[in-house]
Amino acid sequence: MISSSDVRYMVSYDSKTSLYTAWVIPNYSTPNANNPEAEDRGATAQFSLKVSKDFVLTDVSDVRGTWDKAPYKLLTPESFASESNSAYYIIGKTPQETNYGAFVSGEPVALFTFKGKGGSPEQVQALTVEDKFVQFAESKMSLNIRSSFYSRSGQRASISAHPLEQLSGVTTLAEVLKQKQAQLGLALNNTDEDVATLSVQAYPNPATDVIEVKYFSATDQPGLRIDMLDNQGNIKQSNTLNAKTGFNATRFVVSNLPGGVYFVRGDVQGQRITKKIVKQ
Repeated sequence: MISSSDVRYMVSYDSKTSLYTAWVIPNYSTPNANNPEAEDRGATAQFSLKVSKDFVLTDVSDVRGTWDKAPYKLLTPESFASESNSAYYIIGKTPQETNYGAFVSGEPVALFTFKGKGGSPEQVQALTVEDKFVQFAESKMSLNIRSSFYSRSGQRASISAHPLEQLSGVTTLAEVLKQKQAQLGLALNNTDEDVATLSVQAYPNPATDVIEVKYFSATDQPGLRIDMLDNQGNIKQSNTLNAKTGFNATRFVVSNLPGGVYFVRGDVQGQRITKKIVKQ
């Protein structure tokens, strides 16, 4: 059974550093009915990857928890022709309680990073439960290659409570950013907006007193600068963030500024992103 405090997994790729990151995205926040603490904690987790058969995973580095540094590469047998070009890595976390930190619904939390050679980044994906090889591995090879996640928030705080699986599926960074934008009440300007454009989110729009900014960073970025400009391109305010991996927040107080059009500007992976805001 899946807990009502469910999560999803995703993998992102940073082309500047050639670094992949494995994430968990909670569909709940802490504290909650099962977990009165500000942070979520859990002992058991497994993150499975589907890659091209030419991909070789290297350099696993922990972010939260201690993860297998030399996971076994599982190739599909010749009899399983439909996935003959695929391979799988099953990366387990040591069964010690991990403090994952504060959870905010819909905001990714990094688990570990890794690098790899062979194939393309688009072929490196979090393994879905629906993948045909999952059932094949269980029935024909007696192998459990499913991803899984268990934490305090997923279980009732009772000795008699049965552990409930929390992993409900996988997703992509683009989908996570679109969902966060919708959660903030912002409409998509274009359904094809890329990850860089979606990574800077300014709200509310229109604004009256404060402009809040959500900035998604694929890696730690000390000294990240976010500017607010007027309609002539003049910088009116500027904030510098020591951005951490994941969502970061900053704000601009605009109550004393005249009404009109303003812009929030930031750099994402070397690409300058600008968002238009109307101040009433």
